[in-house]
Amino acid sequence: MLKMMNLLGDDGFVDALKNVERLVEDVEGTLSRVEQIEGDAEQAVQEANQALNDVDNRLAKFDETISLLEAKIEAGFTVGFFLFGVNRWVAGEQILAGILFFMGFLGVSSLIITIVTLPQVKRLRRFVLYAVQQVREDTGSPSEPQQRPPENQQSAQSAEQQPEENERRSGGYWADR
Repeated sequence: MLKMMNLLGDDGFVDALKNVERLVEDVEGTLSRVEQIEGDAEQAVQEANQALNDVDNRLAKFDETISLLEAKIEAGFTVGFFLFGVNRWVAGEQILAGILFFMGFLGVSSLIITIVTLPQVKRLRRFVLYAVQQVREDTGSPSEPQQRPPENQQSAQSAEQQPEENERRSGGYWADR
């Protein structure tokens, strides 16, 4: 009770206000430190993202280099199989020559897949397609045929109707509720 009277007195009230002001100042100081830490953390996250992007770019270049080496090795083995096959064929060993030719053809198929998936080849293909498109636009020739053959039109119409039927069927029991 004495505490309450002290609090309600002039001196107690002034002390309570000073305590509240100190508390508010402490909270503001803590809040500014938290905001500073939050800003530093956001900057660190941005720097980490930039570093990860740089690492990804380096890894992509490294992967391209490995793909090129792989293509060169496959090409070397393929040519080697064919040359040894010809050598064995000339020497009269047709069975061994046939096996070497078969291995060479396997190497060719693997080499084609590797070459098609090379990033450099993909970029070259995009460039060529862009150049062809630009030439077609400059000459005024259409880049795609205007009309489909009648059989393709019917299959396209049935394919366009198909999703509606699938949508009705896909709902099942719960779609009707």
